[in-house]
Amino acid sequence: MSRFACNFVVLLCVSCGFSTPLLAQVFEIGGGNSSLYQAGGGSITMHAPSYDFTIGAGTANGHLLEGAQLVKATAFGKYIVGDDRINFRLPTDIFDTSHYLLARGAGFSRLRNGNEMLAFAGATSVDYNSPFFNGAKTNDPAGVLFLRRILNSKWQLFSDTIASKKMTEIAALQWEPMPKMDVAFSAGVGANQPYVAGSLNLSRRKIDLQAAYIQAGQQFHRIAVVSPLLAEPDRENILVVFKPSGFLTFTGGHQNYLVPQYPSTTNVHSAVDQGSTSLHIFGTQLSGTVYHSTYEQLSNKEVSNHATAFTASRDFTSRLRLSSSYLASRPKGSSATNSFIATLSEVLTSRITVNESVTNSNGQNSVNFGGQFLSNFITFSANYETFYVPANNSKPFEQALLLDVKLKLFGRLMLHGASFVDPTGKLRYTADASTVLTHGKVPGPLIEHVAIGNYILHGCVVDTEGVAVEGAALLVDEKPIYTDSQGCFYMRESKPRTHKLSVVLSEFLANGNWQIVSMPSTITSAAEQSGAETTVVVVVRRVRNEAVKPGAPTVATPAATGGGLSLK
Repeated sequence: MSRFACNFVVLLCVSCGFSTPLLAQVFEIGGGNSSLYQAGGGSITMHAPSYDFTIGAGTANGHLLEGAQLVKATAFGKYIVGDDRINFRLPTDIFDTSHYLLARGAGFSRLRNGNEMLAFAGATSVDYNSPFFNGAKTNDPAGVLFLRRILNSKWQLFSDTIASKKMTEIAALQWEPMPKMDVAFSAGVGANQPYVAGSLNLSRRKIDLQAAYIQAGQQFHRIAVVSPLLAEPDRENILVVFKPSGFLTFTGGHQNYLVPQYPSTTNVHSAVDQGSTSLHIFGTQLSGTVYHSTYEQLSNKEVSNHATAFTASRDFTSRLRLSSSYLASRPKGSSATNSFIATLSEVLTSRITVNESVTNSNGQNSVNFGGQFLSNFITFSANYETFYVPANNSKPFEQALLLDVKLKLFGRLMLHGASFVDPTGKLRYTADASTVLTHGKVPGPLIEHVAIGNYILHGCVVDTEGVAVEGAALLVDEKPIYTDSQGCFYMRESKPRTHKLSVVLSEFLANGNWQIVSMPSTITSAAEQSGAETTVVVVVRRVRNEAVKPGAPTVATPAATGGGLSLK
């Protein structure tokens, strides 16, 4: 019997052993192919009271992979069997909160009075970077123990241990002396490499400040696995946003990274300095940005580039918008480049937007066309965008046609295709399909994650006219959830807690492109039928006046708000 079949049979047996008679089930089916992730495949997930079960298979980077996961919720905690994506965020990770550990085995997590414990035994895994299926390839045996303890209302203590071929042990302390200000310190070893970090995160009415200093070994990794997407901040990192008034913003930043050279785990150093100003005056949006980037190569040769970008945009009527950008690049050891881009966008109807772009680059002219169409059946957008790619030293500004198509068929069947620009400047694509099937009466959300407990998290998503948005995607901490036909969601837990709440606009099942109008940053559970239950309301709006740029997962920071320029 194949390894894939063994995984399926074992986990299915475990699922049957844990399960209780099912009154209702929700089946989530999806699959696709992507040159961005170098992956293709599909998965089936069954959501039922007290547990979820997922099985999937496909290819990633030329490897045939399969995986399965059973998550069982009880009054004592949550049991996990199979493949798991374990959050590995340190309190000093203020510039990138997406760090995670991929493992295969069995685990248990528990939350009591705000204190958390996660234990997992099995092996680390690689080639798990596909959005279409839970596939993995077993790497080295490993044991994981992550602990978090709340000392009081201002202090938290963390301990993250991974016992494997290369050891990781990092302890951290977080202090919140006042609202919207926290200080953190982390120290230890990662994959046998030393690691020390300190951070400050401050938000005030006129200034936002993020600062961190990280001293790590040249080959530091949180876990020694091969991945193209696990860059680590290094040395000094700072980002300051100064808002002296509602129409003027200054931004300055300096960031250093250790970038793995896929398919090896060898790191090289890169750095980006950025300064920008944004001014909104007399209905015109003006912005200017200056970059200086350096990028080491495995040959120990360092390349650098100095670049500038200036943009201006204005709405002349509710249907007509003109924007222009001037881009200049001065790479060390290569020829300078200059480009001018002018784009005219026109709203023909509430569903159709068109745009025309004229580009002059080093004396060569070109004309490009794009636009957007919205309907209940199809959403389509085509836009030319310019990206700043530090790794392309001789030609850092890359222009590409980005397409995004969504088809909604037969109820909840969604077909989606999009193109992206990866960190090297190459054009990539992703195509996927997904649907949700229900069996039995399923009260509550379209996709419901239910835990045993008497405390409820309740929220609703509406548009600016108060109409419920079905299929809106949210994250409660790291757990995804979708709204039901009334635009609402429910979650249960055993103890009252406050969770981080975020909206994932790119994962909405509802057709069209969306923007956030208002939302709280947290959501708190309350006892069922206690009278203290509150409904959190998130307000969004469907974008009609201009096309929203589809962002590739690897885009780091927007470089200019008005000119369609993105920094990679």
